[in-house]
Amino acid sequence: MYKLAICDDEKSSAAEAAELLEKYKAAHSGLEFSVDIFYTSLDLLGAMEKKVYDIFLLDIYIDKINGIELAETIMKNNENAHIIFMTSSNAFYKDAFRIHAVHYLEKPILQEEFFEAMDRVCTEEEEDHYLTFRESGEVHKVLMDDILYVESEDHYKRIVTGDDSFLIRSTMQALQESLDYPHFYAMGVKSIINLKRVLKITKDSVVMENGKEFSVPRGTYRSLSELVLKYTF
Repeated sequence: MYKLAICDDEKSSAAEAAELLEKYKAAHSGLEFSVDIFYTSLDLLGAMEKKVYDIFLLDIYIDKINGIELAETIMKNNENAHIIFMTSSNAFYKDAFRIHAVHYLEKPILQEEFFEAMDRVCTEEEEDHYLTFRESGEVHKVLMDDILYVESEDHYKRIVTGDDSFLIRSTMQALQESLDYPHFYAMGVKSIINLKRVLKITKDSVVMENGKEFSVPRGTYRSLSELVLKYTF
């Protein structure tokens, strides 16, 4: 699932972008998107502290922070972000090129051009998926299939891979949204496991590849064991 943010201070323009995205989704049934709309750059920057977006549709003239400055801030925090500009001016082509924007769409945006811009991002669907997050001020990017499980430790969440572990400040809901793939399974409210990395399952517990055990929630053994078989063989 692609996580997409639209930022435009004109509500009608933001709505038009959302409508174009709906048409794109309808034409590409295999793709999934979650979409958040923002009308100020500060609202978007605030949301980015809790959620990592894959694609940004940005107006150039937003508010005190223009779209180019906003994009530069986004790229500093997430070098894998895809930026698509939407504007009524062609004055910022060079800046957009400098920060490696995916596309520069002039308003009114044509459906064909919007689809072309989205295709440049979404043709990567078959590539590996990564989870990007910050730990102690550093940005980390880990292959999702390398994640064994996520555990809640009070206000922090521990992400465990085959070779490492990371302690980040986040909510379990935010991580569930980021790990929105069928092989990630919530074991209650305090842990998420990668079904591809399960070593063994019994009626009482699930054993991960590193030996970590999780109790099987009551009444879920049959359905959970079928999912384990599906994703480990």
